[in-house]
Formats: sequence, C-alpha cells, structure tokens
Amino acid sequence: MPQKDTNSELLWFNHKKISIKPEEVVYLKSCDNYTRFYLSDGKSFLASSTMKSYEKELHKRGYFTRLHRGTLVNLRYLTGIERTKDGHVACLSTGQRIDVSRRKMRILDLP
Repeated sequence: MPQKDTNSELLWFNHKKISIKPEEVVYLKSCDNYTRFYLSDGKSFLASSTMKSYEKELHKRGYFTRLHRGTLVNLRYLTGIERTKDGHVACLSTGQRIDVSRRKMRILDLP
C-alpha cells in the first residue's frame, strides 16, 4: 500500500525506496495479490498490495478508472476507444492498447 509522507503529491512504495507522482502512472494491472505499475517513461515495477488498495488512493487524486476487472488506467493517457472483432480496446498515448470490458463500455457511455 502506498505510504503517506509529508509530500502528499507522491506515492511511496517498498518502505519509501520508490516514489512516483500519480501523473506518471499510465496504468496498473492486477497480478494476483500484487500490482504492476506501468509508468510514462516506459518502466514498470511490481508493488506488494492489491490493485483495489491502490485504486482507492488514486481515485482521490482523480483521472483514474477501471477499464477491465484487472486494469486501472489514467484517463490523461487515453486517446480513444477502438472497436475490434473481439470487443473494444483503449488506445493510450504511449502506444499501448488495453482491453475494455463490455460493462465498462456501458458505464463510460461510449458507443
């Protein structure tokens, strides 16, 4: 779970060995009881809490939503949604493409 610090703009991990700004997070992916963070500089790291615990913290900071059961995305990096033969994918400014669940498409009110 992110640790609190005097600088409330940062998220701290691994006993304050890693800190990131929320706007650097492109998306998070659930990995069982861990969460992989994908950052705007192309790096990623594995954190030792569930995505649900990070979701609560990031929702407070705004611009984050789930697109799929196992994926939380920063909407600042979302450039569009494309229809594919298998459903829909979110296109990110980093070039990554993430599946969007049917249920989330209805919630987002996108065609």
